[in-house]
Amino acid sequence: MKMAISEKLREKVRQKYNGLCAYSGTPLEDDWQVDHVKPKYLFEIGLEEGNPDDIDNLMPVQKLINHYKRALDLENFRNERLGRMHLQIAELPKNPRTEKSKKRKKYLLKIADYFGITEKKPFNKIFYFETLMDAAEKKIFTE
Repeated sequence: MKMAISEKLREKVRQKYNGLCAYSGTPLEDDWQVDHVKPKYLFEIGLEEGNPDDIDNLMPVQKLINHYKRALDLENFRNERLGRMHLQIAELPKNPRTEKSKKRKKYLLKIADYFGITEKKPFNKIFYFETLMDAAEKKIFTE
């Protein structure tokens, strides 16, 4: 089931939100990626039907956001990862000593910045694409 997304489809995905990240609403950086809203593995194990590469299941996202989301479904990404990010930021060392700690801090702060998250301001639980959808469309992504 592993197939690369064609350049034509990739461009359609990029244009879905006029060159903005579907999750953060920030302008897509040059290294942006295509994310599967419903992870591909759900189709592979039979929990989802259809084509995982259908345009409705594909979102243009910042590379770091896609990396951070991994194979999570949207609700786990929203609640478990981003919903707790402000707590993670609060626990980051002020002056990390190791290279690994410095990279982790930079990585987390960059993702937080995409969403406007700080240690005092948690994620608002709303993705950019949801601000553009009506209630019927939202139901599809939260089932």
